[in-house]
Amino acid sequence: MANFGDYRTWFNVKANSTGLASKQFTWVKMASTAGQVVSASTLNSTTALTLGPVGILMNAPAGGEEAEVAYAGIAKLKVSTSTLIIGDHIGINSTSLGNEAARTDNTAFVAVAMQVSSAANDIIQVLLNGGPNIQRT
Repeated sequence: MANFGDYRTWFNVKANSTGLASKQFTWVKMASTAGQVVSASTLNSTTALTLGPVGILMNAPAGGEEAEVAYAGIAKLKVSTSTLIIGDHIGINSTSLGNEAARTDNTAFVAVAMQVSSAANDIIQVLLNGGPNIQRT
């Protein structure tokens, strides 16, 4: 389990009606309903980024419960790969987990790894970028 530092969150954000109880330490984005967040899903692709992540879900809220979303600072993130090293840019896979963001893709770089991952589903320490940075080649 990773240690983590200070991160910033905002008030009055809730999980969507289906809840995010199984999505702790994964990426979320704003829902179509004002004041709610949903799982971020696929953002690491060569297609245009439509709606970027707003942060990492730090708790596990049921539907309509308050969501603690880290948007800046140092936080925990569940990753999908065992190959992350310190300093790697992190993107998002189709299940909202962190993954390596290749510079050859039109990728959202949303964090930087501060620890290595040794297995899929590890929870590591990351430095949040404060929003998606699109790298185009």
